[in-house]
Amino acid sequence: MKSLATLIKFQKTKVDEQRLMLAKAQDALTSIEQMIARLEEQKREEQKAAKAHPEDAITYGEFVKRAIKKGHELERQKQISIAAVNAAHDKLTELFEEQKRFEIAEASRIEAQDREDRRVETAELDEIGGVVHERRK
Repeated sequence: MKSLATLIKFQKTKVDEQRLMLAKAQDALTSIEQMIARLEEQKREEQKAAKAHPEDAITYGEFVKRAIKKGHELERQKQISIAAVNAAHDKLTELFEEQKRFEIAEASRIEAQDREDRRVETAELDEIGGVVHERRK
């Protein structure tokens, strides 16, 4: 039954494609998390600079407003990215389970075919043995 083998191969391709999509989603999430970390580091550096040079602290307030706004946007993007990673992971799990079902069905089919082949072979050998026994009598 070649179609089941073809279906398994096709399913493996879909699983591989989904793994790539999951990896891309995870990379995007990592990138956003790194951007958040850099923003936090910039906030700390600006705060130190404002304390060290009070005459330049006038621009610190505007920086904080922009940093907070950017932080909220990055957190929103992070939540979207987390949802995308979870969806991609769920889809990968579903595709992999389907692939395993096909593989199990194929293994069962092969095992059943092997049993049938052995049964036919045993029946043929029994018949040959019976004929040989009858000829010897």
